[in-house]
This record gives sequence, C-alpha cells and structure tokens, in this order.
Amino acid sequence: MYDFINEEFDNPIKSAAVGSLSGLQHKMQKQRTKNQTLTSNSGKTMSYTLLHYVPGLSTFCGIRGTTVITGFMSGCYLFRYRRHGELRAAHIGTHDTNQAWSKQAKDVWKSYVTRPHISDVFGFDPARDVSDQLLADAAKLGTPRIIGLWEGNGNARVGVFATPAQRPTKAILVGIEHARLRPWSSIKNDPKMR
Repeated sequence: MYDFINEEFDNPIKSAAVGSLSGLQHKMQKQRTKNQTLTSNSGKTMSYTLLHYVPGLSTFCGIRGTTVITGFMSGCYLFRYRRHGELRAAHIGTHDTNQAWSKQAKDVWKSYVTRPHISDVFGFDPARDVSDQLLADAAKLGTPRIIGLWEGNGNARVGVFATPAQRPTKAILVGIEHARLRPWSSIKNDPKMR
C-alpha cells in the first residue's frame, strides 16, 4: 500500500450491505469481501480483502497473504489473532451513539477470545494510535478518514485518507503508519472494552 501514498481514489472503501442482522449478534461473524481491487485515479492497482465494519457485530476474516483493509474508523478496536493456528483479523463493531450495539459487539469478542483454540491475540485502536502528525497532514488536504489494515504477513498498519471538501467522492491516501499491537491482556480492561 505504500506505493499508493499521495494517490487519489474514487470511494476507496466500499462495504456491501450484509442484510438482516437478526440472529447474528451473538457470535463472531465472517463478514468480508475477497478479491477486491483498489485502483487509484492514476491507474495503480492492488488486490485486497475488505473486512466489513458492521455496527453491533464483531466481524472477522482470514489473513492469507493478501492485504486486509477495514474502515473507516471512529474508535473500534481491531485485532490480529490465531484460531487453530490460522491468522485472522477482527473488527469489533462499536457504534458512536448506540451503546447497546457497542456492548453487544464487545461482549461477543470477550467471550470468543476465552476459547481454547484462540491464541496470540493482539489489538490496536487506529483512531487512538494514529499520530497527530499524520492527522494534521490529512487535515491540510480535507477531512481525515482512518483505516486499519493488515499486510499479508499479519503486520498491522493504520492508514489515513483525506477527503477534499470540494471533491467529496474522492479520497487521497496521505500516509500509513505501523500500528502498535498490544496483547489482549493489556486491552481487556481498557474502559473502551467495557
């Protein structure tokens, strides 16, 4: 993705509708779209898997050698973990105003990570972990919009797009930073996870 810094895109993150959420809220949900293509307006392309953000759900997908992107972020935690040895990414779908949905997503995650086949759980909060400098750089170009991403090898990153006010359907990738992964043991008592 580093090759895409300073490139402009038409709506780079497009989450598909997931249908009715009835009955989905009580367990982890595989909500992803594989084989997506990110294409800059200059013609550069990259394949990726989109991990959907769904308010009230904890979603996951496998990390299998292809970049995984999720967002846009407003305060959800993201995790990298192993299930039976398979590397996975998770998005804990909290909501800005609906506390019941947020609690539901967090409770599902907290129950899930206690299972014996879940290991190596590390997380980050892109909205909290992104540097002030990267946000300031994005703000010079427009409205900052944060994404979380995992490289194909599982390395976690935070990216920031800027949406120019005069071109609201466009987004410029301003930068990508290393995400500081923290073990679940240091996150589970964070007030944001209660």
